[in-house]
Amino acid sequence: MDQTPRSILLIEDDEGQALLTKEALEHEGFVVDVCRTGRQGLERIVAASFDVYLLDMKLPDLHGTEILRRITTMKPGAVCIILSGHGDEVLAVEAMKLGAYDYIIKSPHMGHLTALPVVIREVLERKHLKDEREQLQNELWEHARLLEERNVELRRANDELKRLDELKTDFVSMVSHELRTPMSTIKEFTAIIADGIAGDVTPDQTEYLSIITANVDRLSRIIDDLLDMAKIEAGRVLLNKRLVEPQALVDAVIQSMRPLAESKRVSLETDLPPGLPSLFVDADKMTQVLVNLVSNAIKFTDPGGKVRLAVFEQSTELEFSVSDTGVGIAPDDLPKLFEKFQQFRRSIGGSGSKGTGLGLAISRRLVELHGGSIRASSEPGKGSVFSFTLPKQHLDDVFREYLRAGVESAKRRQAPFSIAVVAVVKFQELMALYGLEEMSRMLKEMELLIRDTIRRRAGDVVIRWHRGEMVVMLSEVDKATAQTIMARLLRTINAWRLTVDGRAIKVSVTVATATYPDDALNDEELLRAADRQVQHAQEVKPCVLVVDDEPKVRQFIAEALEHRGYDVLAAEGGLQALELLKLHHADVILLDLMMPVMEGYEVYHLLKENPNTRDIPVIIVTGKGERTDERLGLDHPTYNHIAKPFQLEDLLAKVRDVLQQDPKGAG
Repeated sequence: MDQTPRSILLIEDDEGQALLTKEALEHEGFVVDVCRTGRQGLERIVAASFDVYLLDMKLPDLHGTEILRRITTMKPGAVCIILSGHGDEVLAVEAMKLGAYDYIIKSPHMGHLTALPVVIREVLERKHLKDEREQLQNELWEHARLLEERNVELRRANDELKRLDELKTDFVSMVSHELRTPMSTIKEFTAIIADGIAGDVTPDQTEYLSIITANVDRLSRIIDDLLDMAKIEAGRVLLNKRLVEPQALVDAVIQSMRPLAESKRVSLETDLPPGLPSLFVDADKMTQVLVNLVSNAIKFTDPGGKVRLAVFEQSTELEFSVSDTGVGIAPDDLPKLFEKFQQFRRSIGGSGSKGTGLGLAISRRLVELHGGSIRASSEPGKGSVFSFTLPKQHLDDVFREYLRAGVESAKRRQAPFSIAVVAVVKFQELMALYGLEEMSRMLKEMELLIRDTIRRRAGDVVIRWHRGEMVVMLSEVDKATAQTIMARLLRTINAWRLTVDGRAIKVSVTVATATYPDDALNDEELLRAADRQVQHAQEVKPCVLVVDDEPKVRQFIAEALEHRGYDVLAAEGGLQALELLKLHHADVILLDLMMPVMEGYEVYHLLKENPNTRDIPVIIVTGKGERTDERLGLDHPTYNHIAKPFQLEDLLAKVRDVLQQDPKGAG
């Protein structure tokens, strides 16, 4: 902050108070101007600006609230601090609502003058930080505006590129569609002729017709490859991922490829170790990749040769390998294998097989879409090996994929999609108390309980072990329905008991839901929205129970505590306080002794006799000079107490100190 002396306008009608306050502040380096009346103060406010306005609430000509209103109107953002006498605390709180930064209660013995410079510096520091924050916000908004302008330009350019790309894709699709119809006609009529339906066919004609059929089939495959590549390049390939067993994937490929292998008299073998983990993949797309690799291997392997499909488990991935004993690939051709429209004569002295040059390029793109990689190795005359990897997925990763796919599906259908988080309260403390094994068992039992209660599949529930949470996916469920479902689940969990070492223990949970599109527009934000609700629910503020029969005192203390971040319960007497404690938890109790119906002494003893409340620290509020230790049953005067009249800051300091003490030794 700027080290220039701060200017203060003090509006105070009491000459002695004004003089002492001025001297105290000037001693601390402030420049002080004094006005004795409200009107005089307003004239100075119009004529000059000050860093701080110190305002007495009770002036002979104008009320302090009227002056405060005029200051905040004429000088928006002005720093006003209220000087209040005893009994004016409620008025001071009202002034805070009108725009005052803070207030301080004047002491008859002028003790407040020691705290006043500290309060002023703290307020100025708050004002400085607020101004800096507003300046940064304004700069941020300006940067955001410029960024948005640039984004608009980029979006226009991107939209144009997308339009051109879509035109290309649509053209490929249109041409492919237009080619399919005449091809189907050619193939059907060729079959009619070949079957002799239209008349006898000579052997030469039969051979010619088979050539036509083979080329029609080849042209059909070319069209399929062109369409696949166009979709991939346009980003239109949607992966329908699910949990798939590697053995089932391999069995399906071998079954479809066996006729081709038998027709070429090529041996087809597999090698899979037992116990391979499930894969989270699009089964159709992975089958397409494997069929392409195996069919290529069969085509380029001479009769009597061998093609082998194997799967190996690595630390973080599974590797699929297709090897053959064919003619191999020239070293110069290996780097270009997975590029578009590349064709190579793999056969050295053999027949080979021509294609579109897109099969391997498509396979590479499909593998990469799954987060894997593909490669090839070969030695001419000794065969080739094509291998690709797929990442092994943790259950949490699988859930995130399901979550992403669920939100994307909801966007396409314009339907809702919800998730829920069930968090175990104080999970780390339970872990330390009962151990990892028991907590693992507990979470597994809770997972089954969730599935049974709301009928979720295995992929719809994931455990976050480090946080003691269940995240549940609720497809096609709107916000209200999700909250109803989780309320039912919460009742079920509350009735559930975990047995540890033969003892039943109650596990408390927090439940939160988040819904697309109400709470977030993508999967990551949806998960964060639910997490924020859980965190907010578990952030418990200290709660203070204020017991006093004077309504204004209760209101003054309650508002001051709430302003400092406490939760507050208020009771007008002992009976109401005891009833409140049956329903709510309090971290500390402020107890006035002199109350009608039930004195504070009796309330204190009842609190200490009750096992549910005896450990709650109590701050006794006494009259000046009042002896209370004997009637409270304490043999020493070191209990927590504060005497009326008290300074608000002293009371707040006492509450802070007591909350930091060991509760069992307090009050």
